[in-house]
Amino acid sequence: MLFFNFREAVITSPAKRDKLILANLFFSLLVNAGIWAALIFNFLTVNEYIILRFNIYFGISSLGPWFFILVIPLIQLLVIVANNLFSFHLYLKERILSYFLSFAASFFSLIILAAVALIIYENW
Repeated sequence: MLFFNFREAVITSPAKRDKLILANLFFSLLVNAGIWAALIFNFLTVNEYIILRFNIYFGISSLGPWFFILVIPLIQLLVIVANNLFSFHLYLKERILSYFLSFAASFFSLIILAAVALIIYENW
């Protein structure tokens, strides 16, 4: 019952007409799609292990098959969806909080983009 009420609140939310929230949603999804494309394009033909995690203190801290790196954009996509669902849900009650959640998803996308760029750089 709680999921049904939450779903109805998101579907009927006036946040779907707010340009700031929609712009952040589309920007985050565009960055996420770019990260998926960059990772697949760069690592699809790799047969050996790649660097999954790099640490400034110890150097390489994790190696693995290339498809393990796809966990990063998957987690990013889950964060984007969760933040925007909560943003839609809270729009009428707390508009500032809904803006904050939407901007946080965009900021998180940029941080993940920088991390993926460094991982690609370290592997080539």
